[in-house]
Amino acid sequence: MANTRIRYSRELARRGHEVTILALIKGETRTIPEGVRFEILDAETTHSLRTVFQQVRFAFRLRRWFKRETRTCPFDFVSSSMTPTDRVVARSGLVNVYHWIHIATTELLGAVTDKRKRARRTRLLQAVYRGKPVIGVSQGVIDDLSTFNAAPCRSTLIYNGFDVERIRAMASELPADLPQEPYYIHVGRFAGAKRHDMLFQALARSGSGRKLLLLTDKPQEASKLAQEFNVADRVIALGFRDNPYAYMQAADGLILCSDLEGFPNVLVESLIVGTPVLSTDCPYGPAEILTGPYSQWLSPVGDCDALASQIQNLETVPYAIEPWVYERFSLSSSIDTLERLAKSADRPSLGRFRLRLKPCDTDDPGNKS
Repeated sequence: MANTRIRYSRELARRGHEVTILALIKGETRTIPEGVRFEILDAETTHSLRTVFQQVRFAFRLRRWFKRETRTCPFDFVSSSMTPTDRVVARSGLVNVYHWIHIATTELLGAVTDKRKRARRTRLLQAVYRGKPVIGVSQGVIDDLSTFNAAPCRSTLIYNGFDVERIRAMASELPADLPQEPYYIHVGRFAGAKRHDMLFQALARSGSGRKLLLLTDKPQEASKLAQEFNVADRVIALGFRDNPYAYMQAADGLILCSDLEGFPNVLVESLIVGTPVLSTDCPYGPAEILTGPYSQWLSPVGDCDALASQIQNLETVPYAIEPWVYERFSLSSSIDTLERLAKSADRPSLGRFRLRLKPCDTDDPGNKS
């Protein structure tokens, strides 16, 4: 369950809203905030919802759950998060549900190399998102839907909201393994799109004497790759941490060198704790965060020499961080936008059930079953 959804639920409940979180299957859960109702549609199921059979079965169950819950007290606003869940919602016939887009949807298509499979997945994603209302965590992920003919009927930009005071409080909790020597930090999965190869090359070419701390899901694999680029003696690879903020705050800079992002939370989190950031100007998000004079700290995607030069520049002239850079992404601002959207949105209801998803399908709230 995404931390962002937990933060939003906590703040909405604090503001007096009745909030329900519905998980379709049992999975990793975090502490549910006080005043937030939490249910699991099927607590016995832990598998994914990728097959058509699984999606149809859960769509029926979701439909029954929605009917039961709205007999006495209709929901004012419903949103869906994650692509497998979006598919279940689309099949169930729920109307006026906002799909929360966190990543570039074309990334899901790009991962499929077989042309026929890619065409099928394209049609499926068109059926799920085309003509539907969406919320995007960056303008880029909203615009991305139009690139494969899945433009929404309505879209709202709500950046991931950050609890500034909480992040700073957590940053003051110093861990025992915090490096005592100057270092840069990179926080991210060990995956191709995160470009650890480029990160290690840029570090080597920059001439910097600082260490590089990695918080990643596969520290051993990251260390092995660092050996291939002859920087293993300068890399400290740790696993992910529940509280990464102290590591960020103690760093001289945070580096992001991805080829693709949905919205890079770590850039905002680093700025909040007062640590400068360097980033590739990748789709999507960095250019929406590093605006105005801070745009000079963006470098071209895949340009190792440019990133190395940015590391050199940061060591020569570290830059100050003005509050306006991160205040645009405060939790309060995001919740204000969400409240305005909920007040203006059409109330969720049931349209027709969809055994098959086709791009030509349209919502039909008048045809209820």
